[in-house]
Amino acid sequence: MNMKKEVSPSVAIAVIAIAVLIAGFFLYRAFVGNRPSAAPSQMGLKVNELVNRTGGDARLLTPEERKLVVEAIQKRVIPPGIFRNLDMTQANPIN
Repeated sequence: MNMKKEVSPSVAIAVIAIAVLIAGFFLYRAFVGNRPSAAPSQMGLKVNELVNRTGGDARLLTPEERKLVVEAIQKRVIPPGIFRNLDMTQANPIN
């Protein structure tokens, strides 16, 4: 009793297509990962407050605020050109 049924070509193509889509989805997630949240970070909100208060002039920042701004630039939370007169050469790089 050897009863083998043939699989129709359309069913085989559909199964292969579904397998390729599932594999593609998992590969995409592996390489791209999860998207970051669109919500602003606390650091970004604080730096935005500093920009509004100082008008973008780094000379008006306290040493603690300057450190926060440098850290935000190094972490790419903000672009480096937002603050004028900001000396990045004295900043310690992030480890």
